[in-house]
Amino acid sequence: MKRQRQYADQSHPSLKRFTQQELNDEACLTYKNLLVGRSHRLPDRQTMLRIAEYLECTSDERNDLLAAAGYLPILPEMAGRSLELALEQAHQLMANLSLPAMIVTPTLDIKEFNEPFRDLFDIPRELFYENRMNLIDFHFNYDLPIRARSTYDAASFEQWESHAINGIQTFKRNHLLSRHDDWYQRLIRKFHQYGDTDKYWNMEPKTPEHQENYSRIILARTESAGGLVPIRYRQVFLSAGSSMYPGIGVFLPVDEPARQAFAHLGCPAV
Repeated sequence: MKRQRQYADQSHPSLKRFTQQELNDEACLTYKNLLVGRSHRLPDRQTMLRIAEYLECTSDERNDLLAAAGYLPILPEMAGRSLELALEQAHQLMANLSLPAMIVTPTLDIKEFNEPFRDLFDIPRELFYENRMNLIDFHFNYDLPIRARSTYDAASFEQWESHAINGIQTFKRNHLLSRHDDWYQRLIRKFHQYGDTDKYWNMEPKTPEHQENYSRIILARTESAGGLVPIRYRQVFLSAGSSMYPGIGVFLPVDEPARQAFAHLGCPAV
């Protein structure tokens, strides 16, 4: 009934009608038997998940359905006080790092970064505090120098694009059960604010993720060059607790120009 009211004045993108017959046909073949009392056997857990998917449930709504059927809920993304404690732990861990690093939340927000990170990517601190940032901004925002410095020729653009596609598909895969949640929908709207990014949403990666993520290219400053030179770096992800997020993305130099650039930032030799 809630979904029917939601689409009373508009058609659903997939032409769903949210009727009892449609739910029976699409998600639970015994639904009509349950309604009329011919069956008293509750659907199994996987069927409950299909029902939740058909009804486009949020995480809370899906867990309500599971609990009503006597099944354990799916643990939600970390939030509230538990997230605050994990962020405090991440902050303490990052304070001991001398390499460029950023703290990323479960909803892909960049909660904080250190000075080497800001200097490496030339991020104006006032822009970060005025508008906040997440990983979508970090990769796609034209107002930040990162995108231009990562796409300065055909080879660097191809790698940047490959990383974008892999990142999008990884995000969709990791948050498959959250895609009807408010935070997910807000992130999608932010993503689509960047005009040329729509084409990447459904593109399949050309390069295997474990190969594509080995190193990336960006123009950075070194003391000896006196200007911007191409460097190669890679990113590792440190967990601040028992879950992947919140976590710390740490950036490491790969080639000699990168080591010079990192030394220019005051980072130790790696």
